[in-house]
Amino acid sequence: MLGWRLLALLRVVCDAAQDAEPARTDAVRRHAAEVAAELTVIGPVVEAYRLSYSGDFDAAAAAWERLRRPHNRAKALLRAAGHAAAGGDREGAATRLKAALPLAQALRAAPLVADIEALSRRVGGLQPGQEPSELLTPRELEVLRLVTLGRTNRDIATELFISAKTVSVHVSNILAKLGVTTRGEAAAAAHRLSLLSS
Repeated sequence: MLGWRLLALLRVVCDAAQDAEPARTDAVRRHAAEVAAELTVIGPVVEAYRLSYSGDFDAAAAAWERLRRPHNRAKALLRAAGHAAAGGDREGAATRLKAALPLAQALRAAPLVADIEALSRRVGGLQPGQEPSELLTPRELEVLRLVTLGRTNRDIATELFISAKTVSVHVSNILAKLGVTTRGEAAAAAHRLSLLSS
């Protein structure tokens, strides 16, 4: 069980560090995949951790529900919501967050509640029927284009003749408006939603 649990945790760390250290996290992911190929799955708890590691967060949430582990279920629902939001599925993300919030509140898991509420606010940024490209300003679209090219805030500031602090504000606004949490997810959403096709 410890192997799959550590791999599931490693995925969380790699997802969070992907933008800052893409080469290093890619190497860690490759090594993790080699380790995962050697591990076996014995029992429902191990299977739930395996599902979390593999990124099937909805299935992991269902597994944790069967095991009556509300904290793990809420975390899996939050991860599933983040991926849904990154893919442009605002309603799917909101549904998962609505299921996760009362679980976290009942447990008095304040950091988890805060994460769920933060993503809920970002997901709520789009109005029904509104396209993400309509939500972003022309300057934010420029910044997003450079983010998708892997540019740092300093690089973007130099190219657009603005301060790095202003770039940071634009990036934060872009993440919030697209309902994502990382630059990598923003870049993926930009491609998936054809935000930069013009």
